[in-house]
Amino acid sequence: MMRSTIFILFFLMIPYAVYGQQQDSKARAGSPYSSIAFGLPADLLSPHTTGMGLSGVSVYNSFTTNTANPALWSISAYTQGAIALGFQNYNASDGLENAIYNQFTIDQFQLVLPIRRSQIGLSLGFSPVTRSSYELTGFGTIQPEPGGEPVEFLNQVTGSGGINKLELGLGYRFASNFAIGYAGSLYLASLTRDFDTAFGIAAFDNISFTENISGISFGHRLGFFGRHDGLFGSNDEIALGASLNLPVNIDVEQDLTSFRNVGGQLRRVNLLPEGADRSGNIQLPLEFNLGLTYNLSRVLNFSVEYTEQLWGEAEYSLNPSQEQFLVDRTKIGIGSQYLPYTREGSTGFLSNFKYSVGVTYDTGHLMIEDNKIETLLFHSGIGILSERTASSVDLSFQFGFRGTEEQNLIQETIWGFKLSLNLAEIMFVQPRFQ
Repeated sequence: MMRSTIFILFFLMIPYAVYGQQQDSKARAGSPYSSIAFGLPADLLSPHTTGMGLSGVSVYNSFTTNTANPALWSISAYTQGAIALGFQNYNASDGLENAIYNQFTIDQFQLVLPIRRSQIGLSLGFSPVTRSSYELTGFGTIQPEPGGEPVEFLNQVTGSGGINKLELGLGYRFASNFAIGYAGSLYLASLTRDFDTAFGIAAFDNISFTENISGISFGHRLGFFGRHDGLFGSNDEIALGASLNLPVNIDVEQDLTSFRNVGGQLRRVNLLPEGADRSGNIQLPLEFNLGLTYNLSRVLNFSVEYTEQLWGEAEYSLNPSQEQFLVDRTKIGIGSQYLPYTREGSTGFLSNFKYSVGVTYDTGHLMIEDNKIETLLFHSGIGILSERTASSVDLSFQFGFRGTEEQNLIQETIWGFKLSLNLAEIMFVQPRFQ
């Protein structure tokens, strides 16, 4: 029953996973920090390591997909599929006022096919790279005429969208304990900002216009994985994994539109003058991810990860002034998994699950008023296994803090959960017995 449910949900969610990230939804709000440049980085976490808060670049699991490391697509004999969804709640404070907002996300989908079992694997996936989702409100007054009465106004900016990638790649296991991988990606940029200004008197018409930024480009990602058995004992293992995302330059087009009365009819018109330069570029930075995992036994493992993103070299030519806020980002994390179901002869209800814990610290990619926008998150997770198949459901939880109240900045208390549906089947094999 679980296998059928996961299989149906997986394929029903693919269209929404691809297109849902691009849609503008004013009812959805996320972090105000995502309003800078082209959004907050969206970290890719493999389904089986989300409970540790780690990408899983050095963690191998034959029953769920690995998002972080293309080399690991080569090792499994199973056809694997995963859909991941998330929900986050933000409680934001600047020391004077509080605001609460929620965000629902489609984190990824991925399908991995073994071309040659445990040696060559093909992966197709879709995932966000950055997310921009926010609502900003400001109040003020203007004085239209010298000596005249001041007029109050309300500004509201609503942003949504981000950068996503559609990825196709191969993993190749060239020795029993070593594998490499490559992935090519189609990057899709789609950012929307709605600007609305309302005045306190009827003599001033309200002002509304929309900015749309879109573009596509190609990117490249490399992966390596190696492991060594029997380091300190007969049952232990140490594994090293690494991935490298090369910089991506996206040529984008900008439109500025609004509704105007044209010949007695309300029509959307472009506000940019004829001959105005509507093109620009977004440059995503180099990213390096390194992980080390020690498997004490089949039941227990410990992992540490280090990620570096050179956001200080990122570019946003449509608004260069926002580049000054971008700085290099470092993220480190540690985590552990307990897998009692892998122990022979294990019994009891609690032995049917897998358990994860972890903590991550992120220096952030923003520097505002000499303050880095840091993030500290605590993670935990539980995996629910199918009794008859290798499929599973992973549920993880996170709690932590981002930002600071210094210099009237915003500090966010974050809690949320992620749900991944994992399909693992041996397909395209003719049974020996009917």
